[in-house]
Amino acid sequence: MPFATRADLLARSNAMRLAQLAVPADKAMPPDDALRIAIEGSDITGYTVDEQAVLALALDAIDKALADAEALLLSYGIPATVQTTLLARLASTVALYYLQGAERMTDDVERAYKGVIDTLKAHAKGEIDLTPAAPTDPILSEDAVLLESSVHRYGSTSTVLEDW
Repeated sequence: MPFATRADLLARSNAMRLAQLAVPADKAMPPDDALRIAIEGSDITGYTVDEQAVLALALDAIDKALADAEALLLSYGIPATVQTTLLARLASTVALYYLQGAERMTDDVERAYKGVIDTLKAHAKGEIDLTPAAPTDPILSEDAVLLESSVHRYGSTSTVLEDW
């Protein structure tokens, strides 16, 4: 399952903005709610053949942006099996950045994208962990001590000592 879906992207944007970004510039814009209906998986047979073709192109562009965003998150060591609302937000932000394109880039979208990249870099460095704790992970109490060392010296990167 991808980090973010079309519906996640729609929830973090709006149908009109997505249509403006995803519909090719040489095609006529579909009716206002058409892309929302297509993203929700509802019946679009009430639209003309040309409008249906444009919607298919827009959905394809959205899917490509989401796939590229997923590839970016994977490249920073996020496991493909992890699903959280935070990762959906990060992937949606990256997909919107990709849909925006260089010629239509806004400062807000660029700042949001750079924030995602900074977050992913911090995850890759181990400064933060974007993956939820597994049910089998030990629960650290307030009086626990965490010792970290080089793998080469003691054979592990961290040890939890309790009851000090």
